[in-house]
Amino acid sequence: MHAQGRLNYPSLIEQTKRGRPLKHLMEEFANRIRNYYQDPLDPLAEQFLFRRPPTVGELRRPTQVLLLGNHSSGKSTFVNHLLGDDVQKTGVAPTDDGFTIITHGATATERDGPAVVSNPDLPYEGLRHFGDQLVSHVRLKLRPAELLQTVTLIDSPGMIDEAKAENGRGFDFPGVVRWFAERADLVLVFFDPDKPGTTGETLQVFRESLAGIDHKMLIILNKVDQFQSLHDFARAYGALCWNLGKVIPRKDLPMIYNIFVPLADKPRSRLPMEDFEKARNDLIGELRRAPTRRMDNQITQLQAYAGRLQLHAMVIDKAADRFKSIRARWRGFWLLLFGGLGAAAVGTGMVVALPVIAVVAVLVFVFIEYLILPRSKRRLIARFDQIFEKLHDRELLLRDRAEDLRMMWEEVSPRAREIAEKSGLQSFKKMSWHDRELLEELTSTLIPQLRSKLYDAMRDNEAPAPALEQDRPAMSPTSEPPRPRLVKGDRAGTPKRKTFF
Repeated sequence: MHAQGRLNYPSLIEQTKRGRPLKHLMEEFANRIRNYYQDPLDPLAEQFLFRRPPTVGELRRPTQVLLLGNHSSGKSTFVNHLLGDDVQKTGVAPTDDGFTIITHGATATERDGPAVVSNPDLPYEGLRHFGDQLVSHVRLKLRPAELLQTVTLIDSPGMIDEAKAENGRGFDFPGVVRWFAERADLVLVFFDPDKPGTTGETLQVFRESLAGIDHKMLIILNKVDQFQSLHDFARAYGALCWNLGKVIPRKDLPMIYNIFVPLADKPRSRLPMEDFEKARNDLIGELRRAPTRRMDNQITQLQAYAGRLQLHAMVIDKAADRFKSIRARWRGFWLLLFGGLGAAAVGTGMVVALPVIAVVAVLVFVFIEYLILPRSKRRLIARFDQIFEKLHDRELLLRDRAEDLRMMWEEVSPRAREIAEKSGLQSFKKMSWHDRELLEELTSTLIPQLRSKLYDAMRDNEAPAPALEQDRPAMSPTSEPPRPRLVKGDRAGTPKRKTFF
């Protein structure tokens, strides 16, 4: 890595211990991540036609929390409770068929989808690839709520039980959910007592959109205040666990937060609610800690991107190198054969044979270039798996590393083959030894060190967040519950945090 590209890790930790604000340290970690994308990842991605790194807007994005769930599972009610305002419409029937991005603003403002995806300062340009139908179902809301100073909420349309292609949403819903989930720092998945199952669209989202992001996914069984007996609660909870076991490939299920949102007009449940109130406060605490997850998630994203780029580039580079060697040998053979025949004809006075030799030479050249070499290229591309195995033979012998490597290669290989077939192996410039060393150092040393130093910085700065009004248990379920407060002075003054508008 270039000298200026190295991070002075001891300096960062010393500054942390001297009491330097955590916000400034996080910005330095963010700058280091952006520099790693800029050099060496972006040039190598361009050289080997790998997908481009995240945009500047995506890297500078605020902390994001994605809310998913069946319709009428209480997502919008939970959002309104968090923000202390009726930001989202609520109801038993589906009330929203789009994705709503709720972020901080000095005054209540709204933007439609085209304005959101075309703003380079916002991290949502990538949604354009899903088409105009999706863009028309995106909305951004700015509100002067205190929580939104540190967290952006993304409310999603309620998932339906029957998702059929002939009457679908008009856009790739699982793909859009995957796009948001990969960029979110926390994903909340809501279920309610009426629909604790995972069928239809919910099943599809779990299998296609949420695979591989278990580390930032929280499961919530909402509206537990509807239960009037422990027997009913146990049946709904058991049904949810049974259905989750079919779509989460783990021996043990993740923790399920059993919560309810206190509403003044709701009848009081016969069950003791103290544990459910504590679970709700614990969930809100996890949501408030989402900003501390952001940098760790960005390091995870960087590590995944660099590892996949390394596999993609090294396999294509090795195949391209072999193809160029095969091509050089055939061309050398052709040149020696017909150069020798031509020289022999001139030396023996058989000049009349030169036209025949020239015609045969052209035919053989065409045969080599348009039949033999394309066949060799296809054979090499078909052997990408063997090339991968050969390049990583030592690492694949280590059990703890082999599974991760093979999973990454399964994700990368279809795109690598497609790129090699369309562009041609001969079009790839050979990866330099210097670039190879930079990539190896980044994936094996620098990124793990960056994560370790982030952990040290967070540990040295860790302090419990002050409990806010809405985080405390409700004293009387029959009275109007306390609502989160807005930021003081935000309605008429300057926002405390710079917004995108």
